[in-house]
Amino acid sequence: MPTSIATRATPTPGPRPSCKLLAPLALSVAMPMVAVSAQTPTPPTDAQVASRVDEYMMRLENLGYTGGVLVLRNGHAVVMRSYGLANRAAGIVADTATVYNLGSITKQFTAAAILRLEELGKLRTTDSIARFFPSAPPDKRGITIHQLLTHTAGFDSDFSPTDYEATTRDEYVRRMFAAPLRSAPGAVHFYANAGYSLLAAIVEIVTGNDYETALRELVLTPAGMLSTGYKAPGWAATRIAHGYQNGRDWGTIVERIAPAGAPYWALRGNGGLHTTLGDMARWDAALNDARVLTDSSRRKFMTGYVNEGPDGASQYAYGWAVMKTSRGTRLVTHNGGNGIYVAEFLRFVDEGVTLFLTSTVSELTATQAVRTVSRIVFGQPYELPPQRVSASAETLAQVAGTYRLDDGSRLIVRADNGRLMAEAIGQQAYGLLFVGDTTSPPGAAEANERARAIVDSLVVGNVRPLLAALGDSAPDSTEVARQEAQLMDGRRQRLGAFQSAEVVGTLAGPEGGLRTTVRLNFERGGATNIYTFNRSRRIEDLGARPHAAVELFPSAGGEFRTFDPRGGAGMRLSLANGSLLATTPAGQVLLRRQ
Repeated sequence: MPTSIATRATPTPGPRPSCKLLAPLALSVAMPMVAVSAQTPTPPTDAQVASRVDEYMMRLENLGYTGGVLVLRNGHAVVMRSYGLANRAAGIVADTATVYNLGSITKQFTAAAILRLEELGKLRTTDSIARFFPSAPPDKRGITIHQLLTHTAGFDSDFSPTDYEATTRDEYVRRMFAAPLRSAPGAVHFYANAGYSLLAAIVEIVTGNDYETALRELVLTPAGMLSTGYKAPGWAATRIAHGYQNGRDWGTIVERIAPAGAPYWALRGNGGLHTTLGDMARWDAALNDARVLTDSSRRKFMTGYVNEGPDGASQYAYGWAVMKTSRGTRLVTHNGGNGIYVAEFLRFVDEGVTLFLTSTVSELTATQAVRTVSRIVFGQPYELPPQRVSASAETLAQVAGTYRLDDGSRLIVRADNGRLMAEAIGQQAYGLLFVGDTTSPPGAAEANERARAIVDSLVVGNVRPLLAALGDSAPDSTEVARQEAQLMDGRRQRLGAFQSAEVVGTLAGPEGGLRTTVRLNFERGGATNIYTFNRSRRIEDLGARPHAAVELFPSAGGEFRTFDPRGGAGMRLSLANGSLLATTPAGQVLLRRQ
């Protein structure tokens, strides 16, 4: 597993927010099951899919979701609709013309441009980068285009503290060439945004054009994607979806790349392209014929070459991940985002189904929603979100406050712009908020202590406890120290001086492991470090994210509930004589107002 803080698996707030994402940590809540089929489901009709997806997404919209949904069956658009508000302050409703961020789905467009140049005889994927960068140092001269495309070149993920640092191409390449490789070229798959920035540089060198111009000529225009790009489409500002986090307007990436010379090289070619639902339908069509790439190039494009992880469940192709579904069919997919904007693109190539979902609200993401949409399309059982009921400002104010549990942990509830937002500090409150249960998983206390010791050391520049927890998978200590220092510097630039650290708590992780969250408090906000321990209690994954509160929405019977589209158990609260009463699997738990 990757051991960099900025891993492919986690949307990060600091050095690089544009990355390939796995499922983020989220809330869970019990939801009514909609029985669709038995063991061998009958595929629903197009009309049934359209109706069920719309019902599900409208429930999400009522909980604050904004984003687009595209469902294609054999090239036919069964669903093409946006939900929510693209701009809350202006009251602009998202629609089919709304412009969404693609995140790291951008990588497949860069890969397609490389393959088009190969078809034109301008390069070969077997070429070494020394052909394009004669000054490349000896340890990097033999790196091939294929290795860049498959994330096996050995580069670290990023060489800039943010996507928006005003770097030139020459400066970014210089940083890449000056840094030591994390592994020998071709030896290890490590998801590296910088590798695709180098591919974008190669596109520019070969074509003599800037990346966006070259991409439009080679890929976008032949595909009919005239509303896709960084700046060239010239979208009206009213069409671009704003991002939201903790109920606040984050703005748009388009605004951040408005200066001349942007998008800069931490983003160019590896993330940040924008598109529409219609253009993604055109892209899907172009992937089924020769309007952009020949048959042989498309096979090369979507062939899995290297395992993404030790279990070999998925392989990385050229800007795609390739895997088998539970039905034994082939799925070619990629996603991306920055923790606020998220996009999911799934092509079930053996079944003629394509899903493209976007979201612009950090608390309700396309990664969560696409699971249910997929289940609807393939006739599997799925769960509907509960209906939100209205609650007065007075009622919300009555619930707001700080509450303590028996172990001293705290649940902090705030009324914010007509919503109730909750944060947990401490084990019982954390478990209650995220899984609706105050019972701690075995080993949680030890994991909390270890994570606290790691963070306390990191904030003073000591990486030894982290290296010890990583064990044999730990990279070079100098490199770990550099990454951690870069992460903290980026946080201080955005959030001000560091003030304190608090262990939020530990939840059960994958395959018997544990996942521990620590909050770092700064002058102007918070951030979280997430440590995933395996069964041997070694760290197998790291995450760094913005700190985000969780919404409590009013439900029937005077309850306030958490929600996650993935389903499961969740927190249910009700007022009880000025305190809160939580309903858990083991019974009711009293949270006393502080």
